Amino acid sequence: MDETPVSLTKTWDERGSKDVSLTKLRRLAREEGGQNLIEFALLLPVLMYILMGIMQFGLIFAAYITINNAVREGARWGSIYVYDSSTGQTQSTNDTTRQNGILDRVIAGKGILNIPASGSSTSNFDTGSSWSTGTVATDCFNLSPTPNSAVKRGDVTICYTIPSGVTSNDSRRGYYMEVTAWYHQQVFIPLLDAFLPDDTTKASGTQSQWIRLPGRVTVVIN
Repeated sequence: MDETPVSLTKTWDERGSKDVSLTKLRRLAREEGGQNLIEFALLLPVLMYILMGIMQFGLIFAAYITINNAVREGARWGSIYVYDSSTGQTQSTNDTTRQNGILDRVIAGKGILNIPASGSSTSNFDTGSSWSTGTVATDCFNLSPTPNSAVKRGDVTICYTIPSGVTSNDSRRGYYMEVTAWYHQQVFIPLLDAFLPDDTTKASGTQSQWIRLPGRVTVVIN
């Protein structure tokens, strides 16, 4: 039998080559892992800012929808208010009763909003203590046809307009009634306030940290 010795040189070379390759792969994996960690650390603040921006706009949108729904409920009730013509009741007393009822329903429909009870105020909303005469040119949104009168209480404004073909009457039947409520929403994301309108009703230096969200509905008084 021919017993030729087998050389182990090739076997050891192959094993050594494999060991070197595995070492390079491990080193490469460590380098890529470190690179990925650095890239993630650089992108994390940007991703967090985008996430917080989405949350901020979500809060703004939720507040806007809620205040408009609350104003819609108040205006609907005011449009079907039954005029009290009993002794001692005048247009003025009926207007006050109607307006107080509208405000009460705006408060009742506040949902997630920080709207206080009637006669109180928070940094987000002021319900006022009494109704006062407003300025049509600045307090009313729809100026065509021109409103005949406007009243204000805190962050709530009500404008009355006599449309063409309707005769002036104490019950205001057929009048357009525009109800507006302003909700003050705080902006807590830095730099984002530069892209949003300032709340000019706030103190100087803090106006850019707030925005005013309008809830506005126009109805016909029945």
